[in-house]
Amino acid sequence: MVAGVTTLELIVVASAVFVASFIQVLAGFGFGLLAVPVMTLAISPREAVIVSTLVSITVTTWQAWHLRRDCVRVLSRRMTAAAFVAMPLGLWIFVAVAEDTLKVALGCAILVSVALLAKGINLHHVGPGLDIAAGLISGVLNTSVSTNGPPLVFALQARQLAPNQFRATIARVFAWSAVVALALFVAAGKVTRDGLVGAGCALPAMWLGQGLGYPLRKHFHAERFRWLVLVLLTLAAASAIVSALR
Repeated sequence: MVAGVTTLELIVVASAVFVASFIQVLAGFGFGLLAVPVMTLAISPREAVIVSTLVSITVTTWQAWHLRRDCVRVLSRRMTAAAFVAMPLGLWIFVAVAEDTLKVALGCAILVSVALLAKGINLHHVGPGLDIAAGLISGVLNTSVSTNGPPLVFALQARQLAPNQFRATIARVFAWSAVVALALFVAAGKVTRDGLVGAGCALPAMWLGQGLGYPLRKHFHAERFRWLVLVLLTLAAASAIVSALR
């Protein structure tokens, strides 16, 4: 995003945040996965990551508090701690590695996860290593491309969590991760005036998307919820790869 943000750019950013917030309420994830690729149609990928991080703090913090009773705390603690450890590496990648390379790698990783989940893989009895690995990968992705959901989604879905437990647990990891990611971006001098303007204009769209999504969330149970997750991941992977190759 350059100085003198245009109205069209702000409309694209707000629209991306609206759709992503709506999906986040239904599925419990998907904000960065969907918002960042759409925002890059109008602003640079790095600015899109900053805007996504700024706005997602509001989304995930509220969800984490609202759903706190259903959170599987042992899982959230493992994943959050591992994510914290890996975030500095993600920040280095954010600064040093070509964005298109990151997008293609992310898209391919998501598609692998979709294939495994579609087969109904059950890792309920796997030890804490699964949660730690998911957290580490999530931390790297969070501060590099702001799409830290796929590894967490894979681990929690593979453990066969109920939809409410899934939403609550992943929301808590997202909330803490967003706070630390923003602190790292601020320390690195990556939060610009244009990023703040874009996030501020997107907040009303985020509130509207959440408000429309909550009444519909009760209709997504069990198998329907599982397929919603798979479809979202597939769309996210495709958008990441296409945006990198265009």
